[in-house]
Amino acid sequence: MTSLQHTPITALVLAAALWLMPPAALAADTPAPVKSSARTASPPAGMPEYGEGSHGRSLTFGVYDGDTFKPAANTPYRLFLTAKGEKIHGTPSGDGILHGVTDAQGRTAWIWTAQPHAASDFTLIRRIGDGPWGHFFQLSASGDNEPLPAWPYILTMRQRWGEQWVDLGYTTRQGGTAYFSHDMPAAAISLSIESRTTDNRICFGELDAVNRKFAQDDEAGAEQLIAAMRCADTPRQQLDLAHLLLMAGHEEQARHWVQRARQWRFPESLKRPDKALLEDRLNLERLLAMPDLALADALALQYRQVKRGRAPRADDPDLANEIAYYLADFQDYLPQAEAQVRESIRRAGPNPYNQGTLGWILALRGDTDEGLRLMRESYRGIPRNEEIVADYGLTLWRHGQPEHAGRLWDEARAQCVWGRRLHDAMREAQYPHPYFQAADSPAVQKYRQRCDQPRTKRKTVAS
Repeated sequence: MTSLQHTPITALVLAAALWLMPPAALAADTPAPVKSSARTASPPAGMPEYGEGSHGRSLTFGVYDGDTFKPAANTPYRLFLTAKGEKIHGTPSGDGILHGVTDAQGRTAWIWTAQPHAASDFTLIRRIGDGPWGHFFQLSASGDNEPLPAWPYILTMRQRWGEQWVDLGYTTRQGGTAYFSHDMPAAAISLSIESRTTDNRICFGELDAVNRKFAQDDEAGAEQLIAAMRCADTPRQQLDLAHLLLMAGHEEQARHWVQRARQWRFPESLKRPDKALLEDRLNLERLLAMPDLALADALALQYRQVKRGRAPRADDPDLANEIAYYLADFQDYLPQAEAQVRESIRRAGPNPYNQGTLGWILALRGDTDEGLRLMRESYRGIPRNEEIVADYGLTLWRHGQPEHAGRLWDEARAQCVWGRRLHDAMREAQYPHPYFQAADSPAVQKYRQRCDQPRTKRKTVAS
């Protein structure tokens, strides 16, 4: 078991960060961005039409390309009327929200409404994915709440083994990110706006251009841009590109760039890698199922923790326990996993986290009784840790104690314990949970009212 590590949200104000709301709820509160529009008496030939009424228009969707604002051709979008007491009728989803793809001029579908509406009455943002759960952020300055347009950002989603990029780009004129939709209920989404990647505008612009090609399903165009990149030479740049390729679903290419980032080069390799770089590389290796490389980098980071002359620190992560828990997902690496968790116990002493990890590994290796005993003790110490709830319950279910597992998971639901690992365990056992119903169902709404209220995070600019 591991204690959760969260990507820090950076130093500007994060206003109205809407926490994984279903589509209809998002539509109610989102201020409309300013955008260019195309308005004529009737739609151009062949343009899709939606809505009802005698007033019609299309909108031209624009996105920032660094410092300029350009129409976005062939780009998935999300469009709805914003807080006007009217909705777009006849959308495929039936909720008044239109998901479409702009044409070659960056135009949306034609929208008919009963009342005349200016472009500012609509919300139009880029869309990624096509799942029932969705999220976006709006960024504003400290003090005056003025939107921050054209601000580079990266969205990450907490996976089981680390933070994975899910989108990058520039905020809209009203400070909005793209709308990211996915299939994972109540997943943890983070917004990063100040980092080594976003601060380098030239290199970030190259990543953004590649990402837009992937979003337009133009893989050949993306490959051409990658081949011409100026920012793909250093290990940091190569890891950033690997993040982007993983985000776009090209795992083998991402592994290739991780391997390139590990290559020996003169004179840089005469110095050991920067700790932050090594940690990011380890994060990618875990996400990309590269256990041999992940173990090597975890051992290198452990060596730095215990090297001569360095006193232990209270905030040092338990790297031995973390890599042990990861390696337990690979049958061929269970011996290494057990060796690492026992190293954690030797260094840090027994605690609920490494005892839970050891119990999970022993159960996977066939010592079910001792594994369950250790996980039971771990659960008593950290009953709200979703990983021990998932693993302990799944081991009980796999070994003939489904009633005990059910009681454990019912208690977790009552205490609002949730996460990716628990989702996967309950899915394997086909155990019911409100989040396994439709995102807009009464069961989900009731559970969210109790457990998952929208959150707003505010931070100020450092002086």
